[in-house]
Amino acid sequence: MEDKACVLGFGTVGQATALSFGIKKYYSRSKANITLEEAANCRYIFICLPTPTVNGKCFTDDIYETIKTIAAFKKQNIFIIRSTVYPGFSRDIQKSLGIKTIVSNPEFLSEDTANEDAKQPDLIVLGGDQDKYLKEVAGLYAGRFKYSPTYVTDSVTAELIKYTLNAFFATKVVFANTIYDYTRSVGGNYETVKTVLEKHPWGSKNHFRVFDKGGRGAGGKCLQKDLESIMLESNSAFFNAVKLINEQLLKDYPKER
Repeated sequence: MEDKACVLGFGTVGQATALSFGIKKYYSRSKANITLEEAANCRYIFICLPTPTVNGKCFTDDIYETIKTIAAFKKQNIFIIRSTVYPGFSRDIQKSLGIKTIVSNPEFLSEDTANEDAKQPDLIVLGGDQDKYLKEVAGLYAGRFKYSPTYVTDSVTAELIKYTLNAFFATKVVFANTIYDYTRSVGGNYETVKTVLEKHPWGSKNHFRVFDKGGRGAGGKCLQKDLESIMLESNSAFFNAVKLINEQLLKDYPKER
């Protein structure tokens, strides 16, 4: 695996992915120990490039250009996309470049515990539209993460799962903040409400701590940007309302940098 794989993008996700698979080869704009031409010699290429939200759209140009560059060498590469991309991206890029070897493998890492999350994933999602390559990547994961539940599906569904989870997490943060303000207005005890909610079998164990890093609202590198993207992609009035409330919380109660 070590000689057959590389990681493109070496931020939090890239480093955690490399650690979990024992991958030594990596490339990014800031630091690299291989070139893109050398990366093309790898069978498995993990794409961990950032995808910020720009003007409401998930920015995927860097991924497209990187895969285009490597695909031009016409080697037998399988591109495993860990980055968050809009639903349908894998199909769009495969159609555009005339390739069939992309597998969507969204990451579910927390910023503060990324390495631990990558080494012991709570769940694994693999999505592809060609069974041959999907099964090959599933085999990589089965060999290394025997006890992690794995869900194998098509590429669009896999990409949508990542958006769905982050939108749900952001919505929970906004919900918790709304209940917090309401509880205070009527003289109740939010911590007790929170405790019961977290203990109830139908409740939720995370995202109900209102103050995080000195501020409020769903921020960080992922939740805010993905909430904005899914709102525009889905044209949802619901997500639009959640986004507006969240933006006001972040403005009124900024987090520490």
